[in-house]
Amino acid sequence: MDNSLEEEVLRLYQEPAIGATYANTYGEENIRNLVEKYRGLDESSMQEMLEMLRRFSRSADLTTCFITVGVLHALGKNDDVQEAYRWAKTHDDPTRIISHFDIGKSVADHFTSD
Repeated sequence: MDNSLEEEVLRLYQEPAIGATYANTYGEENIRNLVEKYRGLDESSMQEMLEMLRRFSRSADLTTCFITVGVLHALGKNDDVQEAYRWAKTHDDPTRIISHFDIGKSVADHFTSD
């Protein structure tokens, strides 16, 4: 895997900070930037990033997984989104994780409908 691609993707999860501005209250800019990054890659790099997204969608970090589900949803990767929901249902508190996934999907819907 291309370490520079992974570093760039990880940076896009962190910058800008979620909640730091009104425009990024729920990670809107993070989702948008990650979608744009994906769409700007060549086919091989897209596959690398998609594998990262699949892995991150099952992260113990709620921020990471809800942003990832939003990105996957915006990209139309419905099978991957459903897999993340299946993963969430295996946890002690699936409702909390699923509600975060729903937020990520809603944020993605909001900016992709513009």
